[in-house]
Amino acid sequence: MRLRQLHQVASRDSSVYWLLQGLGKQAKPYLSSLQAKLLAAVEREYNLVWKQQK
Repeated sequence: MRLRQLHQVASRDSSVYWLLQGLGKQAKPYLSSLQAKLLAAVEREYNLVWKQQK
């Protein structure tokens, strides 16, 4: 969901596209600690708030 939300940002930088492509190709269904931090930094840059489902 988080990757899709970022993909929908029309004014995103080309480096965000590169990051989304890389994260989307991961074989495992979860992000590493570093990957989660990178994604959170990009989300903050675009003022996106992600609420984890309980």
